[in-house]
Amino acid sequence: MGIVVRILKSRTFYALVLAVATVVAAFVVFDGISRQADANQVEFLQNAIRRSAVQCYALEGRFPEDVRYLEENYALIIDRTRYNVYYESMGGNLTPQIRVSIIER
Repeated sequence: MGIVVRILKSRTFYALVLAVATVVAAFVVFDGISRQADANQVEFLQNAIRRSAVQCYALEGRFPEDVRYLEENYALIIDRTRYNVYYESMGGNLTPQIRVSIIER
């Protein structure tokens, strides 16, 4: 019992506890920052797809049938290894439904 009391009173023990708590806090903060960055990238890509579709509508008088048309004709680049893109055409003159999600790693 005496050894446990000495360990609990030692400065090394408290330094170790503080170091572990710091590492855990750093991981929690990093995870939060990473999730926010992912959300920003999804929003950016979704807006880029929407802008390309509107540009197509302005130039051609119709929204494209699929997102591939935008990639081929409007210099839109989508990293398909990182993002899933849902693009549903509602007809040539109606704004398409666009959703982007990150492929889990």
